[in-house]
Amino acid sequence: MGEVLGQCSQLDGVNIAEGAFSSGLAVWLGKREIAHFDHDGALDVRLTRQLIRRRRSELAGDDRIAFRDGVSDWLEFRLAVPSDLEFAVSLVTEAIGANAATAQPGLPPTGEALARRRRFH
Repeated sequence: MGEVLGQCSQLDGVNIAEGAFSSGLAVWLGKREIAHFDHDGALDVRLTRQLIRRRRSELAGDDRIAFRDGVSDWLEFRLAVPSDLEFAVSLVTEAIGANAATAQPGLPPTGEALARRRRFH
């Protein structure tokens, strides 16, 4: 987890801050959370519906990837071996590109603003 977040912190436009969807740190692009680790250690990445739809058949062939039920911006990636780190960071890099046009600029929410978001999730 720490290595993924460390490498993601070096990506342009990204901040690492407390997550809105799960406890712990998350990857933020402006005021939009684009990746975090679940309690079970899986990396959730917000690739967007469009990108998931476009790459679905390719991604479905990867046993490390799980899709959410229904239509979602998110998918789950399970890091099984150390070499999965590179692919995890590449997914976050794709998420940056997919979310850049619509993510509200600024810093991730903190304090009451973050607490408000958590109440909705």
